[in-house]
Amino acid sequence: MLKSLIYIFGFLLLGELIHYLLDIPVAGNIIGMLLIFLALLFKLVKLEDVKPASDVLVKYMVVFFIPYGVGLMVYANLIAEYWIPVTTAVVFSTLLSLYITGFLFQKLDKK
Repeated sequence: MLKSLIYIFGFLLLGELIHYLLDIPVAGNIIGMLLIFLALLFKLVKLEDVKPASDVLVKYMVVFFIPYGVGLMVYANLIAEYWIPVTTAVVFSTLLSLYITGFLFQKLDKK
C-alpha cells in the first residue's frame, strides 16, 4: 500500500514540478495524471504497483468533492443570479458527456 501511494504521489509531485518549471497553463495534478496514465500504458509502472492505493482513493472519492461543494457556497449569490445559464450549462454538458461516452463505448465495444 505504501509503495502504491508513493507512486501516485510521486507522479502528482512530478506533474506539479512540470507545471511550476515550464509554466504550462494546465494544472499540475492533470499533468501528473497524464504521466501516470502514460507510464501504465507503456508498462513503465505495473498496475499491481498502484492498484492498492488507487482502490482506496476511489472508494473515498466523494470526500475529495467536499471542498468544491463548500467553495460553491461562497458564490451562492452569483449562482442565484445566473441560475438559468448555469443550469442550462450543467444539463447540456451532462447530456453531451453521456452521449459521447455512449457513442465511444459502442464504437470501441464492436472491436
